[in-house]
Amino acid sequence: MNCNFIPLDIKLDLWEDLPASFELKQNRSLISRFVREWSSLTAMKQRIIRKSGQLFCSPVLAFEEITKQQTKQNSTKRYITKEDVAVASLDKVKNDGGHVRLITKEARPQDTSTNSRKFLEEGASVPFLNPCLAQADLTVKPSASKGYLQAVDTEGNPLCLRCQQPTGQTEQEYKANSWDSRFCSLKCQEEFWIRSNNSYLRAKVFEIEHGVCQLCNLNAQELFLRLRDAPKSQRKSLLDITWASKLPLEQLNEMIRTPGEGHFWQVDHIKPVFGGGGQCSLDNLQTLCTVCHRERTARQAKERSQARRQSLASKHGADITRFLVKK
Repeated sequence: MNCNFIPLDIKLDLWEDLPASFELKQNRSLISRFVREWSSLTAMKQRIIRKSGQLFCSPVLAFEEITKQQTKQNSTKRYITKEDVAVASLDKVKNDGGHVRLITKEARPQDTSTNSRKFLEEGASVPFLNPCLAQADLTVKPSASKGYLQAVDTEGNPLCLRCQQPTGQTEQEYKANSWDSRFCSLKCQEEFWIRSNNSYLRAKVFEIEHGVCQLCNLNAQELFLRLRDAPKSQRKSLLDITWASKLPLEQLNEMIRTPGEGHFWQVDHIKPVFGGGGQCSLDNLQTLCTVCHRERTARQAKERSQARRQSLASKHGADITRFLVKK
């Protein structure tokens, strides 16, 4: 129909403020269905559809199509670590040639492609990296260092920490400030920080969901602000009776004494980390209030325990050799 509109106008039945084509009976039913589908999606899913830039008739089908096209990672690690970056950089150099360097925020890059060992921290080093070697020996502990081990290709171009593609900076630029040569684009930078930095991840989820629990719709951020700004003597009465009955006394006392944002809402993995949902993009994340997060974590722990027991049972049940006696 090539028309823009605000879904709230449909919800409030303000058809007179909408384009004339919306008045047609057959169009009204289609538009109403569209708005119902759109409203059924979480704020995170709506964001994914908007960012895709696609035109669509069904928001639900559009989201399913977008998620099908996305490359799904499967990791049981919560975050990308400096060690993960180091391994990826070394693999890139081993396969395609080049060398690695240690980049830090404060100092100039340290080139590790020398014949002697360069000590990156006490008791840890990166040996000379010859791309012809069958295997690179990684003895560095990047997670304990201040910087990242970055691959540099055979032409001297630093490679992106996220996608291992050239960052596009000139030699003069990356030698002057190596810290700014970590990523090839703002998209890679954002994806990397979401997968490696809890504070950044939490801030990005808050931008979209504003601290509102996606299961019970409680505005946990608003509750936190009310409790934080209230006199200590009144804080206990502000906590919902549900919270008081479902949270441990020690946790409740901490929330009343020194309320912090993290006491009231958490960022939860929709597909749990133990199920391969770690190191994920925003579409696998949701805001949960403390009570819902606690209940969901308890259910997942039970499911994980049951899966482990079933795995052990099937493993031992399939092995009948222990029942055989050699005569």
